[in-house]
Amino acid sequence: MDLKEARYILAIAKHKNIGKAAESLFISQPSLSKYLKNLERQLGAPLFSRIDNAYIPTYVGERYLYYAEQIADLGKEWNQEYSDITHRKQGRFHIAIPIMLGSTLLQPTLMEFHKRYPHITINVMEEVNFIAEQTLTNHSIDLTFYNVHEFPKLLDYQVIRTEEIVLILPENHPLSEKAEKKPGFCYPWLDLSLLNQENFILLYPDQNTGGIALKLFSEYQINPPILLHTRNSQMSIQLAMDGMGAAFAPASYFHFLAKDRSDRPLCFSIGQTPVVTTTIAAHRPKRYLSQYAKDYIQILQEYCRKK
Repeated sequence: MDLKEARYILAIAKHKNIGKAAESLFISQPSLSKYLKNLERQLGAPLFSRIDNAYIPTYVGERYLYYAEQIADLGKEWNQEYSDITHRKQGRFHIAIPIMLGSTLLQPTLMEFHKRYPHITINVMEEVNFIAEQTLTNHSIDLTFYNVHEFPKLLDYQVIRTEEIVLILPENHPLSEKAEKKPGFCYPWLDLSLLNQENFILLYPDQNTGGIALKLFSEYQINPPILLHTRNSQMSIQLAMDGMGAAFAPASYFHFLAKDRSDRPLCFSIGQTPVVTTTIAAHRPKRYLSQYAKDYIQILQEYCRKK
């Protein structure tokens, strides 16, 4: 198996269609179809079953793809390392990130990266329904940025920043009068037990902030009414600012959305100790990182230190 062969078969598996795979490889459909037939004849076994016009890997195909992914990864890492060695500042930088985090973290820093690497093409994969582990199965992704309250054990990562998770309420909410200053907290502190009857807008439990919310409710032994579940951080924050219910979010998310409003929504520190979330840049273990990826991590860390 060589690199070209691995890329061809991986493309067919990804698109499940010869025509789309050929288009992604910039070759003709007949050429790719012929290539697959010749390879299957050499192996003496089919790599794909044709089911409802879709190419589905056979067991032999699944095992072939396992090794093809490793070969493709090695090929990509060699290209990146060769580029670094020869000081060619050209290439592609693939990033995965939740939409809201991208707005608060990537948007203010990509121009600085572009100044250093003007010929690097940046591809950002953004999703509202973002699951970090799934992005890291995509072998084209260089770095995945996301917030954690527990560090991953099976990934390599660098810490970008740590910030408070805050409680968000609308302007002039009556509970704001009960907030107080507390040492070690960045914002006026509010006793979460006072919100036992308050409507809440939460992210889902498998999301970072959603999981933190349930942990807080358990610690305070409260069971407030949940008016809405969503995977959209921006929507939960905006609705809380509008007065539909209380919400939790990283402080940077709150400030990013509050600055464009005519009213003055409120945010509060909560918890017996500051509730924090950490933004990390994660990648698969032992994966080679290009110099421009390492430099971008440093740009982000420096930006967050100055904030």
